[in-house]
Amino acid sequence: MAMVGAIAACQPSPPPQAESPAPAETTQPEPEKPASSAEPTPVAPSNTSATLPNALVGQWQPLSNVLVAFGTMTVTPDRVQWSSGQSSSYRLVSTEGGYLLELEPSPSFYDTQNQYIKLVPKADTSGAADSIEVAFYKDASQLKSDEYIMYGSYFEE
Repeated sequence: MAMVGAIAACQPSPPPQAESPAPAETTQPEPEKPASSAEPTPVAPSNTSATLPNALVGQWQPLSNVLVAFGTMTVTPDRVQWSSGQSSSYRLVSTEGGYLLELEPSPSFYDTQNQYIKLVPKADTSGAADSIEVAFYKDASQLKSDEYIMYGSYFEE
């Protein structure tokens, strides 16, 4: 019985609300705002206005054998197109570790839909991007663990 009384005594008591109603009102809306803004954070609303750097816009020739079947990759400010016929508009989702693009519609390579690609520029000695590595992802679940389904390089002529 003494143990039950000791456990009950250890439980925190609720904060007194009647003593300071004004601070409770000012502190109550503030926690609600961060909680509601924490949900859209994964969507990355600040990145929706981000654009690809001009150095990535252009025609890229396949360097890796795995990409030769798709041909030249042309990147414009709003589309990615391969000379094999695949073409998708994109939305820049993230710039962490490269430029993550969400493609719509998802192109199909080797009978697999690729909803995302990540462009990772590789600079030459002068600092200009003369090649890019491209990782292909089937869906968002693969992004979390960086499990791409295809990876290769392109170079700029």
